[in-house]
Amino acid sequence: MMELFKFNEFQPFTEIIRNSRPIIRKALDKHFDETIHDEKRKIDEIRFFLGIFKFVTKKWNVEILYELEIHKGLIFNDISRHLERISSRTLSDCLKQLQELGLITRTVQDTRPPTVLYELSKKGKGFVELSLILIYYLADIPVKK
Repeated sequence: MMELFKFNEFQPFTEIIRNSRPIIRKALDKHFDETIHDEKRKIDEIRFFLGIFKFVTKKWNVEILYELEIHKGLIFNDISRHLERISSRTLSDCLKQLQELGLITRTVQDTRPPTVLYELSKKGKGFVELSLILIYYLADIPVKK
């Protein structure tokens, strides 16, 4: 497992995973027992799941959310500095999409000149927290570099 997850503060993740998996399994079993999965239903569910995965794997989204988590909020230029290879246009588009999804907030500061602070919303913090549990769960899977 990656060195990062050997820190004691991540050990509670093991218990969270152990306790949540039976609850999730029960909900899934109930769903599949009670819902007819004809071809249309399967396609709809797969499209929904793939849409979520595309968001998660879209270049820069995770990096932006992680930077906002680490720094408890940043202005545009600071995000750009932390993500050296991102263009201003791409960063602007990503921030707009993350805001539309409710994962970040955008607050215009009363400064001269005006600055805009980007922070994780409650939903964005939840995304980061739950993502870490999934990453922790998958951390012992070998990853090609």
